[in-house]
Amino acid sequence: MWERLKEWLQRRMTAGVQDCGAPLDDFVACYEDGEGENITAIIAGKLAMLAFADSALAVEDCNCPEAPGARVLLIRELLAELWHNDAGWITAQMLGKGGKLLLPTYDGGALHIRAIDQSRIAVREMDGSRIAAATLLADVGEVQGRQCSLLADYERCGGDQRISYRAVRSDGAALPLDCVARWAGITPEIGVSGTDRLLFAYLRCPRDNRRERRLYGVPITYGAEQAIAELEEHGRIYRREYKLTRPMLGLDSSLWRGSGAQQAEGGAEIDRLRRTVQDSDDPFVPFDSMSLEGRGIWQYYAPEIRYEAMDARQQMLLRRVERACGLSQGILTERQNVNYANRDEVRAAQYDTFSVVRAIRDEWERALEDLAYAIDVLAERFEITPAGARGQYALRFDWDMSLIESTDQTFEQLRALHGEDLLDGAELRQWVLGGSLKDNRQAVDAIREGRGGN
Repeated sequence: MWERLKEWLQRRMTAGVQDCGAPLDDFVACYEDGEGENITAIIAGKLAMLAFADSALAVEDCNCPEAPGARVLLIRELLAELWHNDAGWITAQMLGKGGKLLLPTYDGGALHIRAIDQSRIAVREMDGSRIAAATLLADVGEVQGRQCSLLADYERCGGDQRISYRAVRSDGAALPLDCVARWAGITPEIGVSGTDRLLFAYLRCPRDNRRERRLYGVPITYGAEQAIAELEEHGRIYRREYKLTRPMLGLDSSLWRGSGAQQAEGGAEIDRLRRTVQDSDDPFVPFDSMSLEGRGIWQYYAPEIRYEAMDARQQMLLRRVERACGLSQGILTERQNVNYANRDEVRAAQYDTFSVVRAIRDEWERALEDLAYAIDVLAERFEITPAGARGQYALRFDWDMSLIESTDQTFEQLRALHGEDLLDGAELRQWVLGGSLKDNRQAVDAIREGRGGN
């Protein structure tokens, strides 16, 4: 998809494409491959769960926290829906494919958030660390049996920004926007003034891409391909080992009857039946038992599996993949046994994984700040909320720390601070039960009033 997008843009004299230096389409194909055991998907899914766990996001009104305005309420609603419903799978795909774009779109009088693969963006110009011009493959349709695509060009010059849409055929030829019914209502060009960034968010996997510039992200297992290939090879050997140890029952070939089993005086059918459990699920095979010399007509074969050797090598290979991805033990291998009463011991055992999780959270904080900014600007541009309230919001993140901390130990520390009047009771209650500080303070006040103000 990225290669096709790049070809379209190269047909335009004004469009230069920054080289990604990485096979973006291959990253997507490998992650979406459902055949066999997908190590990248396993690691990405586990890290996505660890990144969010019991974490929370709050959007507050800077001017009036008690009664937030319509703009802040809109940002809160859209980000809360994204956070609770989609953040987990978006994170897993970001880690598995290298990156995801969070794209706010205006449709039917409302704003919606779409998540698309990074293989659908071509960066055309950079301004420092920010993207100054890019083209997105926004949608794919069909006209008269031929595929066509909707491209969205984002360009910023100074504080002004332009978003323009165009439909093209697979050969790059231009088409009218109404060639696909669902594109008919799209405004061909949107101008926005007073902006300092493009109106979308880009989530990149924090993995090092080993390039001079970090335009595009790479999967969490980037650079660990050799270790993963060896692990997959061992998996095939392990499965074959179990197959080879299935019991085999051998019956004298002279006793096989029916279905032409004794044809052509040499037993052509017998030759066909001379198979082992390596080739078939049938445990019965013919053999020459020499029964006339007093030996039995049955033979039984059931070897033991080399379980300990096979499993030891598998665990070693799993650990190699973890190390290659910069992760602590416990993502693919069994988690270390540590004393959770000893905070330092837990932190040391999980610190590598926690560092990756923290980098994932940093990416989300940056992306959500950009996304909130885009919603803020577009809500004013399309008059969804009253004008004149830009930048009146603040994002607050409460990240779960149970990966490296004991909740019991942390609670005892907070309670000690409360006992020394160094922590408000409402803050302690909020840490335990969650919710807003305002609601917890009201609850604490009500409890104290019920006790006679003590």
